[in-house]
Amino acid sequence: MIDEKKNGRRFAKESDRIRRAREKLLARWNEESKLISPEALSEIKEKIKNQYHRNTGIRTRVTEVDKPLRLFAQGEGVQVSASSKVKAVLERVKQEFQQNKEAMDRHLGVPPVA
Repeated sequence: MIDEKKNGRRFAKESDRIRRAREKLLARWNEESKLISPEALSEIKEKIKNQYHRNTGIRTRVTEVDKPLRLFAQGEGVQVSASSKVKAVLERVKQEFQQNKEAMDRHLGVPPVA
């Protein structure tokens, strides 16, 4: 069963199953190395360029439109009224802000605005 002797050590003979698996892995690695070659990379670069240039017409048509593109409707055509609680909180925040601003102005010596 012992077949090879390397560096003073004995190794068992490689089984057929292991040999087939090793050959299959080597074949896969060779296929992958073909995909990563400089020629393959330049081919992919050209494909990307062609795809980009093919779609530039779409981008220019969209940007030439007079209406600006927006992600959200920004409330256009939608009338949503704030609830009374929200309005009350907003008014309270505005009042507190005004009071704090007046106090800071007095502290810094800024004349009051009429």
